[in-house]
Amino acid sequence: MGVVSFCLNAQNRKMDRLEQYYDQGHYKMVYRKSVRMLSRREYDYSILPSYYRAMSSFHLINSSAWMRRHQLDLKESIELMNAVMKSPRWPNLMKSHAVELADMELLFDVWLASNASSNKDNYKDMEDWIIDIYKSYEYDIKEDVTSVQSQMISEGLNSKNRLDLIHYAYEFMGVPYKWGGIDENGFDCSGFTRHVFQFQNIDLPRVSKDQYRYVKPIDGKRAYRGDLVFFSDGKEISHVGILVNEVNEPKIMIHSSSSKGISVADINESSYWGKRLVGFGRVVQ
Repeated sequence: MGVVSFCLNAQNRKMDRLEQYYDQGHYKMVYRKSVRMLSRREYDYSILPSYYRAMSSFHLINSSAWMRRHQLDLKESIELMNAVMKSPRWPNLMKSHAVELADMELLFDVWLASNASSNKDNYKDMEDWIIDIYKSYEYDIKEDVTSVQSQMISEGLNSKNRLDLIHYAYEFMGVPYKWGGIDENGFDCSGFTRHVFQFQNIDLPRVSKDQYRYVKPIDGKRAYRGDLVFFSDGKEISHVGILVNEVNEPKIMIHSSSSKGISVADINESSYWGKRLVGFGRVVQ
């Protein structure tokens, strides 16, 4: 093997590991490694260091501690991502990394909802870029799953409809809780789930206990974004949320909380919700 081939293979292995670290959620590590790659000319042949430097920093913008140390990062990330999008390699990258890009679009929806009242210039720049540039592309994801996963998620809404449903749900982040509420002036838990599913032309029953009877019960291992999760304080179902996690990932839901309104909760990390968890259900038309 020649010296050039050896160096290219070594660089490709580092690039593969960068992608693996990103997939595993090690965004600070990806950020540091991609910054180092961008400072070295031997990586000029690839747009991936720029792509992952920007994408990893986008994942970190919700960390106030990280943002205090990286005040200029938003502008730099936008400039890097713009360069990636103008590259002739962008169409192929969009296809090969469609899931990452679609998931980032979902994260941006949460960020926009959480920072709607911010007057900081860099946040406004980020908001404009997300809406005008990032969302101008369609990040189509295909049903690319293993045979085992296919058996797990075969019925109900397809991946694209599930993603659209969650995007729609996140538009209501911060809307207050309202007993009996069924619209953006205020939702109770089942009013929210019913409203969101109507976006997919699905009419769920009005109250959570009837929604529990309506859905197909499924094992927790099969439950992922777009499925419903139910809770009880005692004898009957008293709360419902919509899962936003992927297959086999920790269970996270978006729901209408009586204390926070429309918000996201990590079921696995919450002793409150963990103790009240009854089960999961899938809407099967």
